[in-house]
Amino acid sequence: MTVSSRIETDEDVQLIKEFTLLPILLDMLARDMEELKVYKDKIVYNHVLFYLREVENAIYPQLQQLKSSMKKRDIKVIHTEMNALGINVEYKVRGYIHHFTMLRSLVKAELMTMLMNMRGGLR
Repeated sequence: MTVSSRIETDEDVQLIKEFTLLPILLDMLARDMEELKVYKDKIVYNHVLFYLREVENAIYPQLQQLKSSMKKRDIKVIHTEMNALGINVEYKVRGYIHHFTMLRSLVKAELMTMLMNMRGGLR
């Protein structure tokens, strides 16, 4: 094993970040769809719900692709912990354990960016 194969790359970290954030986005979508039921008699309800379901359905193939890419690169998320400050992730890249933390404000910004990027792909 060469030294460079043991070092995590920016691509490795990006895969882990997306793999961590997408389930959070799914939870948020489920929560929001439930809360929107209050407006089920409104004319835009079905339109908004349809869009949110499209986003939700687009996430599952992305998660599968991420899992596959992570497996090929020998990357495994060991533990993810959410707290009031943000997210702590412990992961293993080619046998070496690493950590990263994302503050709550960064998580929110990343999720908004992901949603905006997905919006463009759903059209």
